[in-house]
Amino acid sequence: MKRVFFLSIALLVGLTGCSSAPETKGALYLLPKAEAVTLSNSDIAQRPALVVRPVQLASYLNENGIVYRTSETQVIQAKHNQWAQSISEQITQRIVADLRQKQPHYWPTEMNNLLDQSDEATLQLTLNKFNGSYKGNVEIEGEWLLINAEGKVENSAPVQISQPLKEEGYEALVDALSVGLDSLTSDIAKQI
Repeated sequence: MKRVFFLSIALLVGLTGCSSAPETKGALYLLPKAEAVTLSNSDIAQRPALVVRPVQLASYLNENGIVYRTSETQVIQAKHNQWAQSISEQITQRIVADLRQKQPHYWPTEMNNLLDQSDEATLQLTLNKFNGSYKGNVEIEGEWLLINAEGKVENSAPVQISQPLKEEGYEALVDALSVGLDSLTSDIAKQI
């Protein structure tokens, strides 16, 4: 009888120990925002609009989990470290804000059903990679297209950016993706 009692106590203590173990906490991440541009309405009106279409992402990137490549052929999506907002929306908003600062030719704006944007130039970015890598860097790869008001491609360029992480961890990965986006928008601004 004593033996059953002690086994019951040991089992109860063991289960209590498991329930008091710390839970794995996750985090939600946002890309850092670009600084806002302050221009007068007349300055904005003098620049033709550039409609920035929503960024198209490869299907494995268009999820909540931050993506990390663990080998040449395998990627994982983080379960506990996720984007706080759609990553496609974050990248699109970042491109609009950065291009407003970095070039004087257009006034970039997100696609908007309330405005007549049929006679405007369009920027389309497609990304096949927007992830961390086992090599200690982030990878941003794809292509951008500048399409004129007549629907013809005016300019395009492949995107291939590798940005090293300053340290390990998801926060450093998000920071490196942000630096890579900054480099991408600088490249686009020089060519449009």
